[in-house]
Amino acid sequence: MTPMKLLVHGLAWLAAAVGALPAMAQDYPNKPIRVVVGYAPGGGTDIFARVLTDRMARVLGQPLVVENKPGANGNIGAEQVARSPADGYALLFVVNSHVTAADMFQSLAFDPIKDFAPVGLAVGTPLLLVASATFAPNNFQELMSLAKANPGKVTFASPGSGSPAHLTIEMLKANAGVDIQVIHYKGAGPAQNDVMGGHVNLQIPTLAQALPQARAGRLKVLGQTGIARSSQAGDVPTIAEQGVPGFRSDIWFALLAPAGTPPPVIARLNRALNEVLAAPDTVAKLHEMGGDPIGGTPEQALKLMQDDQLKWRKVIKDVGIKPQ
Repeated sequence: MTPMKLLVHGLAWLAAAVGALPAMAQDYPNKPIRVVVGYAPGGGTDIFARVLTDRMARVLGQPLVVENKPGANGNIGAEQVARSPADGYALLFVVNSHVTAADMFQSLAFDPIKDFAPVGLAVGTPLLLVASATFAPNNFQELMSLAKANPGKVTFASPGSGSPAHLTIEMLKANAGVDIQVIHYKGAGPAQNDVMGGHVNLQIPTLAQALPQARAGRLKVLGQTGIARSSQAGDVPTIAEQGVPGFRSDIWFALLAPAGTPPPVIARLNRALNEVLAAPDTVAKLHEMGGDPIGGTPEQALKLMQDDQLKWRKVIKDVGIKPQ
């Protein structure tokens, strides 16, 4: 085949493929959609994913089946979705630690930004600094006094190296000048179990995970990490208010697809996500769990991912965390 015939053949194929995109979007979805969560059941990422996918299933007319693939701070699940067909039937629900993976792991089989196509931002929430109910300090100042008097003796349960909670405690250690021992777990659920059991002193979970246990008396809330108090925990002072000026660490969750997923499919998923996030029952449920709906466009999600990658890259470098 001559170069000209190759070009004509290629252009004809491209035109046919582009023409098929609207039909694909109209037909999508026509079977169950798999939504991978790279953490153990019971953590904040898992909880929010199940609330939103259950409602999106009603909008899309097909089941959205959540699959938990814990390990390596979400990287096992992320790699699986990155290698999946880009047809909209394999999605990834992530927390913002997803964007730090390239800075936390020396050998990563995927690019956290380039190998994914954002569907949209889902939920935002601050984090809470909590302690075991049996831990002596009852407020942030008492914690700081104890930690400074006993370097390395206070323990912290991390849901994974490079997770938002891990980076947040490292920022706090640096900013407050304290030495706290970090113990890594495979997910926020197992970490919280050991804190509630009194085996580890501290944790920084999402409001969704911490508030029910705090209300039941199983955890003490010592502060929240946002720049301002969340409406879901208005009686809890921020860490910035309690002696660490400017301290801030927020968290967001997003829905991603493999890179190369057809734009009409992304648009269909984005519309469903935004419709769900705007529904009063969803808003009420998210508020009950300590979250706030975000929504928006795939482009807005991509920009936040890129900006956060740069922000946390600086934190990782400044704190001196070495890639695993």
